[in-house]
Amino acid sequence: MSLAEPSARWHLTRARIQPSGPAADWPVEVVEATGSTNADLMAAVREAAWPAHTAGAGLAPLLSARVLAAQRQTAGRGRQGRPWDGDHGLTFSIACAFAGEPALLGGLSLAVGVAVADAVATYVETHGGSAQALALKWPNDVQIAGRKLAGILVETVRTAPGQTWAVIGVGLNLERPHVLEGTLGRELSGVEELVDAPEPNGVLSALLTSLGEHLQRFGAQGLAPFVAPFAARDAFAGERVRLWQDGTVVLEGVAHGIDAQGRLAIESGGRVQWIHSGEVSLRSAKDAQLRERP
Repeated sequence: MSLAEPSARWHLTRARIQPSGPAADWPVEVVEATGSTNADLMAAVREAAWPAHTAGAGLAPLLSARVLAAQRQTAGRGRQGRPWDGDHGLTFSIACAFAGEPALLGGLSLAVGVAVADAVATYVETHGGSAQALALKWPNDVQIAGRKLAGILVETVRTAPGQTWAVIGVGLNLERPHVLEGTLGRELSGVEELVDAPEPNGVLSALLTSLGEHLQRFGAQGLAPFVAPFAARDAFAGERVRLWQDGTVVLEGVAHGIDAQGRLAIESGGRVQWIHSGEVSLRSAKDAQLRERP
């Protein structure tokens, strides 16, 4: 896919990216262009020395993190290998050192989704907008009125026993990307729908602040503290849904939220089935465009 030059409105200035809380100490790098911020950090952590910090209490304590943001991605990708570019907003990745095994990081994308939604809501509401339309779609999307606002990609690499790097990629639309909508054949959304003229450095600062707090909590307690916040914004709670895999509907039923392992409950045929994310996609059964790839 050919990518246009990003709008000057979305220019990031490193000195103006000022998160607070745990993220205030994270190194942040901003580059003009790269293939993929996730790919760059995945390559970097494979060669990186493990942080010398002493692990604190918790399931998989977060020891350190670093951030890479790009003005433009030429080979960005989302879940299931789909392309994702940053021409209409923010694209960045965070490399996190968790003192635990990869199995302890189940549901991390859901916690990140809560963090992103909370950050957008905080930014929007402090700048005179309303965040009531924000919703979370299992397992890793933030939406406005059923249209994708942000996507999340989590990749992990275990470098030694009890040493796991998680690279978290986030793409957030600041404006609604109409050209990309035409390419993908579906409607998307942008932060501009919630608040006038979102400022990219301020939005990224809010995102990193929220992610710092939420990732620290996730490392200490796992997904359990995020189940209720996810339920509060669950796009499909109580709705009839279809679960797709490889372009085929494999399950239809009523969605009943997530558990502390990040599994989605779908009631079908009088019994509840628990779904792991895997290579599946979730859509409303009311969607008439059944042949569109989910």
